[in-house]
Amino acid sequence: RGPSSAAPCIADPRPTPAPPPAPGGMAFVFVGSSPAAQVTVKDSPIYGKAPAPATQKMGVQVMRRTPYGKLEPHKFAPLETHVGWIGAHPTNGLLYACGGGTVFALRPAADGSLTLVGKPVDSCGNPAHLDVSADGGWVLTANYSAGTIASLPILADGSMGPAADSKHHVPHKGSVFPDLRKELEDRQESSHPHHIRLTPGGARWALVCDLGADCVWVYAFGGAGGGGALAGAATSPRHLSFPRGSGPRHLDFHPSGKFVFVLCELDCEVVTCSWDADTGTLKAISSEACMAADVKPCRAHHSGASHILCSPDGRSLYVSARTNNTIAHFSVDAATGALQRRGSVETGGVCPRHFHLDFETTPPRLRVGNQDSQTIAEFTLAEDGSPSPTPELVQLDGVCPNIVVAPCAAPRA
Repeated sequence: RGPSSAAPCIADPRPTPAPPPAPGGMAFVFVGSSPAAQVTVKDSPIYGKAPAPATQKMGVQVMRRTPYGKLEPHKFAPLETHVGWIGAHPTNGLLYACGGGTVFALRPAADGSLTLVGKPVDSCGNPAHLDVSADGGWVLTANYSAGTIASLPILADGSMGPAADSKHHVPHKGSVFPDLRKELEDRQESSHPHHIRLTPGGARWALVCDLGADCVWVYAFGGAGGGGALAGAATSPRHLSFPRGSGPRHLDFHPSGKFVFVLCELDCEVVTCSWDADTGTLKAISSEACMAADVKPCRAHHSGASHILCSPDGRSLYVSARTNNTIAHFSVDAATGALQRRGSVETGGVCPRHFHLDFETTPPRLRVGNQDSQTIAEFTLAEDGSPSPTPELVQLDGVCPNIVVAPCAAPRA
């Protein structure tokens, strides 16, 4: 044969194009800073194996999400308290945060700086979690140590008003919280509301995960029309009891509105419940472990399962577990709510307390805060929802990430 007439292979001198930017462009991610957690607990998996961070700042770390989906530290907003939770308002551009037994409003500026709006108000306890109502009129808090929940109005200027209503959970025979058991007093010596969620859309119901009482309380919530009242007796059949020692911690709704997934911190189980939004009725259907069968759940403080989220398309569910520092991925049967564990990935740090899902980027991302390692681990999500095997780690300066808020559009200057 004669010489080939094909053109020689020459490397393309042009650089490989960058991936498409995230729709909506640059955004901020607000990270609440807390004290160190698992490294300070003597019966935790990591105690004595890793030192506590030398610096544990009080305030909010502001991260910048680039147009390509990466997180970069931007600036730190110091406060007079550590921050337990942060929620974004649906319309007024403010953030609502809790810490030091109070709830307060923060106004982000175009440069990411934060300004206090009004004064902090008493939350009727020390809140571990808050939720902002879809109509923007209310903040509801779950106060862990006090055993209380509360509703607080958001005033016209965006600041917080004093509590309108509260509930205090105590043992009562004939209720889902009938008594206390000595063998569980290591973590369940009293009521410990850890999470409060208003139902999506109309916010007609408030669901409360109570780690100490082994139940999910379901209260009717009337908003402004009901004066902010949380309605429901301790003996109401709407409340759902869980196995003793399970410790319900957080929950999330399936996008269909037909199912609620409840994560139990102490036994590391995910319970699928049917949900009737007309009557406010939960019913447990099935349960799946969030860790491999050879991993024993740890009941120590800051050491069990921590957070749960369902993907926007309803096909995947994610759970963070601090016993072995992993993110578990489940597939979801949209018809039945049944879960199938697809595996887990290590977070590259200690105490993955909270995470968010970001489906505005290409590919989507899951970002989890390693509380005691002072890092944020970023995973990309494949088309089937599975996280990348190894995360990219973003180091934080003296910040123990307690809450990693989903990206918020940067305000205009």
